[in-house]
Amino acid sequence: MRYKLIAADMDGTLVNDKSELTERTKAAIVKAVDAGMIFVVATGRAFSNAQIVNELFDKDMPFIVFNGAAAYMGKSEKLLFERFLDFDLAKEAFDIGQKNDMAQIIWTNPWLWGNRICDKTLQYASFYKSTKMSIVTDLAAIRDEVRGVSKVLWIDDPARIKELSFEMRTHFEGRLQCVSSMSHFLEFISNDAGKGTALAEIGKLCGIDKSEMIAVGDGQNDIGMLEYAGFSVAVDNAIDEVKAVCDHVTRSNNDDGVAEVIEKYVLD
Repeated sequence: MRYKLIAADMDGTLVNDKSELTERTKAAIVKAVDAGMIFVVATGRAFSNAQIVNELFDKDMPFIVFNGAAAYMGKSEKLLFERFLDFDLAKEAFDIGQKNDMAQIIWTNPWLWGNRICDKTLQYASFYKSTKMSIVTDLAAIRDEVRGVSKVLWIDDPARIKELSFEMRTHFEGRLQCVSSMSHFLEFISNDAGKGTALAEIGKLCGIDKSEMIAVGDGQNDIGMLEYAGFSVAVDNAIDEVKAVCDHVTRSNNDDGVAEVIEKYVLD
């Protein structure tokens, strides 16, 4: 089968543990795009912080950001897809986070907010040097200032995030999606969002069937697109829950796992 699109998660999948894109991976991506493949980055990051991949191309490629709450074309920055979290649900998640003394980040695309100044929020904000973090202690105060909430994110140690993850999924079941993108993050997004949903929209726009897609990921937030794509691949460092839904396991993110997939299933 000839695949026409490959979608890859970024952190823990496409880049190594130092957040680097290796030369082998760069070369594989460029060769695939030059051969006519559509390469889609599907990340929890904001679009502004996925430029390490966007810079590789002369062509306009799609980028899925905020864990599937939005999607853009890389060069033209044309908005392809956007699904905001219901504001009252966002406020409910935020208020529960406040009661649990969580460090919180709120994205109201393209604005970044934190619930307080602390090591966790400052470290997160330092990742987005071009975006100033404002402080909000009551989400209701910004309701009329923003177009909508892309996601609410809690930051804590992995053990506590794991404990609260099940509790929050139960609490919000059927009302919003609660996903862990990294072991110390718990994110709340719309039920109408998600990497799989955004990938399906990109497929419609590009005239590509899901059977012609490859998806590669490592975390819980990747499961939607892995289940949607015709051929799903987990990197070796992926959690067991991801490996269980995938057709194949490749090398880890530190061993050019995505490059191996491209070389084997696209370029070979």
